[in-house]
Amino acid sequence: MPLVQGGPPEWIWERTPDPLKWSIIPSEREKETVYELRVDCGMGIMRLQFFTEEEIRRLRAAIGERLPLSPLPSPPVAY
Repeated sequence: MPLVQGGPPEWIWERTPDPLKWSIIPSEREKETVYELRVDCGMGIMRLQFFTEEEIRRLRAAIGERLPLSPLPSPPVAY
């Protein structure tokens, strides 16, 4: 996968069509629980670290606000 410069400070990688795998990993940092968001996208793992619980809740809410609750449409069937 080529690394594409999308303009500072943005970096864009083209990923494979493999399904995404998400993990949220808790850890202790300075007597506080923080979280690491891991995204395995078929070309390695992106790790975003040191989220607070509140930040993870806001991320979950933001994703929920933008996605419909109904199932994704089925692909068209060829006859």
